[in-house]
Amino acid sequence: MESVVDAIPISLRGELSKRLIDIVLGAERRDSIPTELAKKIIYLWRQDQLASRAGIQALLEAALMVDAEATFQVCESLGLKEVAVTLRNL
Repeated sequence: MESVVDAIPISLRGELSKRLIDIVLGAERRDSIPTELAKKIIYLWRQDQLASRAGIQALLEAALMVDAEATFQVCESLGLKEVAVTLRNL
């Protein structure tokens, strides 16, 4: 997952984090996110670090768990087609 996050330009991380948060919070399956991952996301949110490398990685993991297809679509809509392809193959 780290190499995937490294492939995301810093300039897109803020917008990507906002869209991933929407996926995570809006998903019916949001209860399927492990407690530790949810705590990590909350901690990073409180530290204003959701657009950081660690924040994007945590949000990607959570978004893939609750709605993988929406996560792929968000990546593609931001021009991150290679990231979407890599995520599909994880």
